Amino acid sequence: MAHVILIPEFKRLIKERDDETLRDFFSDFHPKRSAEFLEMLEPDEVWHVLSLVEIDDACSIFSYFDLDRQISLLNSADKKIARKILEEFSSDDRADLFKALDQETYKKFISFLSEEEREDVEDLIAHKEGTAGAVMSSDFMYCYVDQTIEDLFFYLREHGSSKETIYYIYVIDENEHLKGMLTLKDAVLSKPDDKISEVMSTDLVTGGLEDDQEDIARTFEEYDILALPIVDKDGILKGIVTHDDVIDILQEEQTEDVERFMAITGEIEDRYFLDVPVFVHFKKRVPWIMALFLLGSASSIVVGAYEDVLSQVMILSFYLPLLADTGGNTGSQSATLVLRALVVGKLKDTELFKVLLREATVAVMLGAVLFSVMYLSVYLRFSDTYAFPLWKLSLTVAVALSCQIVSSTLIGASLPMIASKFKLDPAVVAAPAITTFVDFTGLIIYFNVAKLVLGL
Repeated sequence: MAHVILIPEFKRLIKERDDETLRDFFSDFHPKRSAEFLEMLEPDEVWHVLSLVEIDDACSIFSYFDLDRQISLLNSADKKIARKILEEFSSDDRADLFKALDQETYKKFISFLSEEEREDVEDLIAHKEGTAGAVMSSDFMYCYVDQTIEDLFFYLREHGSSKETIYYIYVIDENEHLKGMLTLKDAVLSKPDDKISEVMSTDLVTGGLEDDQEDIARTFEEYDILALPIVDKDGILKGIVTHDDVIDILQEEQTEDVERFMAITGEIEDRYFLDVPVFVHFKKRVPWIMALFLLGSASSIVVGAYEDVLSQVMILSFYLPLLADTGGNTGSQSATLVLRALVVGKLKDTELFKVLLREATVAVMLGAVLFSVMYLSVYLRFSDTYAFPLWKLSLTVAVALSCQIVSSTLIGASLPMIASKFKLDPAVVAAPAITTFVDFTGLIIYFNVAKLVLGL
């Protein structure tokens, strides 16, 4: 974050139009740091500073503002300046900006662009959110299969600065079908008169326009690449996804999984936490909380149905919270492990039986350990002055706890996999839903074990 002590001095330089000092100041900063300073200035001050640097640098700084700030600044800018920023903005950042606009502002900003740039924006924003087409950039480096290395370097010098990356160069034919690729290293080590077709690689890893962005991120991990070409169903090269896009994807997916895991619905808010309105937070949380509340009320019905058991053996009520907590913890552990494996592609939703068998084995081992601990805990804590023998009371609680652990583990493992099987988000049924199910089933187990062991 920009140091607030420097801001008054910074504003003084702007007021006095000490442009040379300002220009030198920004030349030493990463665009991210520059954006942090400009976040604390008024719009006219921001535009003055951006006018002092090269347009590429201005766009780089501008890209680090959040979308609300970008829209606000463009609305306050001179039409000529706004047009210049939008024209030079990277295609994927520009598409993200236009997705966030209301209809009126969209029409205003789209009119600033050339016909070609309008088509590019409309093409990029047309793709479904969460797919490769929605996150790709159209600013990629390409050449034609019948060109030479000399032709390639001529094009690089003319247009390379505007591309997302020039390390990967994609080779297309006259109909824009992807035929191969070569790296900048391949080009540098080749002779000027070498044909592109002779030095390019045809062993390509590609993604499709409708591929899920999580699958795209997984491809980067598997193949250790810097960029991935995206093609349509006819093999025409439409764009690329770069490693920085993947970082954004992973952050978004992680945030989504965490929110779903805790039963928070709605769109992911890519804004500073305190800038999100209170009602938005409320709206995202209330649906599942209400649903889980209604489902959880079934637990009180179960307790009421076994009121006679509790009235005869009051000691059982002491261990209700402990059984519920232990069941919730073991269920959440199992769900977390399975959910993680599903998300990173280390588990298939068709392997439910194998997962349940493995988790049941682990649960039995855990249950055996806690059975001993719980039996001794109850036996040593209370004196044998109850209507039932103390060993029976200890056995009741210990058996119920062990059964609860096995039941909770199987519920935690199965719910995410069943959700995935039915194409639902497995994170949605994770922690809160599992806790509610585990509480409900745990009470039934507890009271039935008590009736069986104590003969009630």
